Amino acid sequence: MAAGTDTAVHEGNSMSETGPRDLTGKVALVVGGSRNQGAACARRLAERGASVVISYANDEDAAERTRRELAAFGVVAEAVRSDAAVSADVTALFAGVLERHGRLDIVVHTPGAVLKKPLAEVTDAEFDRMIDLNTRSAFLTLRAAARHLADHGRYVILSTTLTSVMTGPYGLYSGTKAAVERMVLAAAKELGGRGITVNAVAPGPIDDSFYRAAESAESIEAATHHSPRGRLGLPQDIAPVVGWLVGEEAGWVSGQTVRANGAMF
Repeated sequence: MAAGTDTAVHEGNSMSETGPRDLTGKVALVVGGSRNQGAACARRLAERGASVVISYANDEDAAERTRRELAAFGVVAEAVRSDAAVSADVTALFAGVLERHGRLDIVVHTPGAVLKKPLAEVTDAEFDRMIDLNTRSAFLTLRAAARHLADHGRYVILSTTLTSVMTGPYGLYSGTKAAVERMVLAAAKELGGRGITVNAVAPGPIDDSFYRAAESAESIEAATHHSPRGRLGLPQDIAPVVGWLVGEEAGWVSGQTVRANGAMF
């Protein structure tokens, strides 16, 4: 269903029970929005009134659960299978959003993979995989967004605090994300004339399955001691930062990497 024809979800009060519906009429795409930080960001956009399309590569059950959560906010919500590291998938994803909704105002890119391993021990296959999942997927999504975002649109990608501080053998992971931050700066300059902002959000350790899969109980415990609050970050700590960047009030913020890490580093 096209967003422009779904009048029912755009009628009524301008405020929801959780806050302003300031994104009503906007169409958002959250790449990798089925779980973890991606799902938290998608919920933030839906509760503010945006029609939200989430893409997922593998976990259809998680994507459907998140889609239902989004629809409960009274907005159009869709889940589309798409591999962010495959050019044809990304092209089809964006084309489908535009065909069904007629416009695209917000793109949030969240997929990635972490490798905790000394550089001397990284295999060629591991290098290629990290480049594909972190750098290539970001490039493909950013390129498509540059071509298809409406004027005054918003693009936000998740990076990592490890691009500015090293706490362990994350050299390849942080390197693939550092490349993304440079592309963000370039795209911000290229698209700024159309009123489009392009930014990155760089979380610290976040207590979700993405982070825990690469860590041990000991390293997780150590990470909590880096925080003055004595805990890891949560997906809901990051979603409001992304939400602010896609709003009208952040229109003068572009080409930036916002380090959301709770003063851990």
